[in-house]
Order: sequence, then structure tokens, then C-alpha cells
Amino acid sequence: MLANEYPVVSSNLTLGLGVYGTCDPYNSAAVNNGALNPPGSLWTIPAPSQSGLNVGPTIAGANTNIAAGYGCYQTVKYVRYNSTANPAVATGPAVVYWTDETFTTVSGVYSEATTTGSSVVAGVLLPNKSTTAGIGLGATAFTAAILNGNWVFIAVLGFVPAVYLAAGAIGQPVTGAAGNWVVGVTTGVLRPLGYIWGAVSSNLGDVLVTVGAY
Repeated sequence: MLANEYPVVSSNLTLGLGVYGTCDPYNSAAVNNGALNPPGSLWTIPAPSQSGLNVGPTIAGANTNIAAGYGCYQTVKYVRYNSTANPAVATGPAVVYWTDETFTTVSGVYSEATTTGSSVVAGVLLPNKSTTAGIGLGATAFTAAILNGNWVFIAVLGFVPAVYLAAGAIGQPVTGAAGNWVVGVTTGVLRPLGYIWGAVSSNLGDVLVTVGAY
């Protein structure tokens, strides 16, 4: 089975944002440490053409029900974000790394990866502090203090709009790079985070994530 049949998406930070608005509190005294889904569990959100849930900005000149990513699914994992450095959160969905070999815990800090290097890219952290309509929580609703130690969704496959990118242009593969929430363009055999699918403006650009369903 590819995914859990009935995942719990609390959207507890902002109702209606789904996986972009979910950050469930970690609680060591609770069953499963407060996780509402099995840690590391995987499931697929049907494309907007199937589900009616838009995952990107409306394409100029198109029917208002057709948005970027209209025919593309999004596969996500439920994991714990836990960072020692705990940097300020990014202004868009951003790259995260596996911090151990359980494949249940991630960090946005490159040096906190289980083995420092681009190959430990876990996916794209979906909750973020941008003001992008439909996916951004804003600076007040989402901070490093709210994020750190808690349960979130990351995208591992599919279309993610307005990803935080410090480098790259349309069509280029991007991978992890040293720093916090940093990506770099790769021309070699490094495992890519994904491919830039839209123009990069103000460090934000659409990405077709290709990390893989691990």
C-alpha cells in the first residue's frame, strides 16, 4: 500500500490550509508522543483535478478553478521537526534534512543532517511564514518556536508552489547546500530535491519535488 488510508490533517495553525497549516505539538507524556499519524507515515494528496483542492496560484487567463499544479499529485510524510540551532523559519516551503536513520526526524540546518551532504535531503517542509495565498501562514502564525520539536508534513514527491529558493532558474535541479534552508543548483549526480518549475522571484519559485517515497 502506497499510503495511509485515513491520515489526520489537523490544520491546527490555520484552518483550511491542510498540510501547509499543520504543526501538531510533541508531547512526551502522550501516546505516540502526541503524533496524530504514525511517525514517518506516507500518503498522497490527489491532484486538484481529482480532489478540488488547489495547491498553487491561479494561472493567468485560465479558468479560476485551474491553478498551477492542477493535474499533479503531492506525496507527503508526517515527521518531527527537531533542530538544535532552531533558525528562524523561511518565507516559503523549504528544504529539510534527515537527522538520523529512522526517517522520522528532520531539520532545516544542513550541518544537522545525519551525514552532512546533499544526499540526505528529506523533502520540503510545508508550513511556512510566507504570505503566499493558500500556503503561507504569515510571520505571526508560524515561527521557529512554534515549529521546533513538533510534528509536521513534508513533501517528498509532486508539485509544491512558492518554495524558498536562494538560487536557481526554471528547469534547473536543486539540492541541499550548506546553511539554513539553503539550496544550490547541481549539474552532477547529487540526489536532487527537485526541479524548478516556475520563475524565481523574491527567492520563491515553484518546484516539482522528486526526493522519493522513502
